[in-house]
Amino acid sequence: MNALKLYAEVPRYRNRQLLQDLGLGLWSLLWVRVGVHVHDLVLRLAEPGRTIERAGRGLSGRLAEIGSRVAEVPLVGGSLRTPFSAAGDAAEVLQQAGVAQQEVVESLALWLGVLLALIPISYVLYRYVPDRWRWIREASAATSIRIDAEDLHLFALRAVARQPLYELQRVSADPAHALATGDYERLAALELATLGLRPPEDPSEEWPRS
Repeated sequence: MNALKLYAEVPRYRNRQLLQDLGLGLWSLLWVRVGVHVHDLVLRLAEPGRTIERAGRGLSGRLAEIGSRVAEVPLVGGSLRTPFSAAGDAAEVLQQAGVAQQEVVESLALWLGVLLALIPISYVLYRYVPDRWRWIREASAATSIRIDAEDLHLFALRAVARQPLYELQRVSADPAHALATGDYERLAALELATLGLRPPEDPSEEWPRS
């Protein structure tokens, strides 16, 4: 399997790719931080639930303690304990309501934070990654062919088939004649330049197309 080529060889082309990749990383980091901030803000709404939970727990414990002491009263202890037990049960319901409120807020904070970060990041990835991956595949294949092929016929053919006529005329006054006579170098260089690659016979030349 051929090694993947992640960046172009032409500096101008490569710098643009680096800036785009860096911009994608910064964009993702920005929205992750926004999502975390929103999560923390929403999570503050759980504080009343924690207060309710603490109050219910404290009241339930206190009523249970009082009920235990009242139950020790001879003859009427059991009857006196009943109201305190009922009140303790109500306090436990209050405690459970506080816990439930916290769980709802925590779930809301999590999903709001995740969605707020995920949606803009996913949109940019959807717009950017397919083209970036397509370039990597094309450039990797072109690099392998450029190294292994005996001539640049394939790239010259692709240039004649794909490049605008004014670009073909810029490198050759008669592109069809150049292709027919085996004068492939300039045509092939034009096609390779669209990928930010240099022709193998001239690794120092920087091609003008970006």
